[in-house]
Amino acid sequence: RKALVDFGQYVSECLPRFVQHVQITSTNELEVLIHPDGVFSVMAFLKDHTNAQFSSLVDITAIDVPTRVYRFEVQ
Repeated sequence: RKALVDFGQYVSECLPRFVQHVQITSTNELEVLIHPDGVFSVMAFLKDHTNAQFSSLVDITAIDVPTRVYRFEVQ
C-alpha cells in the first residue's frame, strides 16, 4: 500500500498541471483523477517514464450526466 501511495504522490508531483486528486481505493487500487486536457500527457508519462513504464491499460469508463454543462466524466 505504501508503494502505491508513494507512486501516486510521485505522479502528482511530476504532473501537477493535470493531476487533480490521487487516492487508494478500499481494494488497494491507485486512482488518479486528472483534468481532461491531460489525458494524453498522463498516459504517455505512465507508459514512457522510467519509474512507471506501464504496459497495459485495464479500464476506462465514462458517465454521461446530461444536466451538467460538461456532461461527460471519464473514469
